[in-house]
Amino acid sequence: MAQEPKYPVQTVMKALELLNHLAKNTGNLGAGVSELSDALGIGKSTVHRLLDTLQYYGYIEKSEETNRYRLGWELYKVGLSVPAQNQLFNIDRTHLLELGKKLNETIDYGTIKGKETIIISKMEYTSNGMNNSVSPGEYESIHATALGKVMSEEEIYKLFEDKEELPAYTPHTILTVSELIHEAEKVKKQGYGVNDEEYWIGMYCMAVPVRNYTGKIVAAVSASIPVFRVDDKKKEFVLDELNRTAGQISKELGYRGRCEIKRYRI
Repeated sequence: MAQEPKYPVQTVMKALELLNHLAKNTGNLGAGVSELSDALGIGKSTVHRLLDTLQYYGYIEKSEETNRYRLGWELYKVGLSVPAQNQLFNIDRTHLLELGKKLNETIDYGTIKGKETIIISKMEYTSNGMNNSVSPGEYESIHATALGKVMSEEEIYKLFEDKEELPAYTPHTILTVSELIHEAEKVKKQGYGVNDEEYWIGMYCMAVPVRNYTGKIVAAVSASIPVFRVDDKKKEFVLDELNRTAGQISKELGYRGRCEIKRYRI
């Protein structure tokens, strides 16, 4: 929930309340001046002025037959620009930087392209602090990474053929599509993905999904941890922080559902 404005402009607030009322409470019939006045507790003369201004900008339309008002197409056009301005590559990377500082581990933020994950942003932890490097050209395999495993079971069916051979990176890498599907089912149930030395020996990774305004998983955030630093307490802490950051990014991408916090189970 957004904080209340420090310097509220009453006319703007009333105009927004009017638009919200038309959007949520009037259906396709719209509303008349008296109805809006009663519902919002605003005088009819004020409602008239608000409607007149909003109608000029195309945010409100008036039916000449019924003298009722409804939302205008210009408002719809403005709404369409929201997803375009809140895409995966446009997120506030402060979320990732803060996560890296809390965990003191390397953070990856990426999505799926073809049969691989593409890294959008990487926060590499060094003894001197976090190094922010955006790497849109860096690819990793889906089946051997925690980021990739966050994909849904249905997506894996589309991407891989049943008998397709998966490349091995370490002795721990998943090698068959059936194993990958089984792993995807597990990930879907528990809400996070794990890469336990499957891509690099000595490296453990956890990842959680990021959702957009439709609720679809469109990206993931992961933390890579040297195995000598991994224990159950560390896993629980990392997962909590990953979920918190993924929730912030999902909200930035328009997701308004409940971000369920999955706990690591020993």
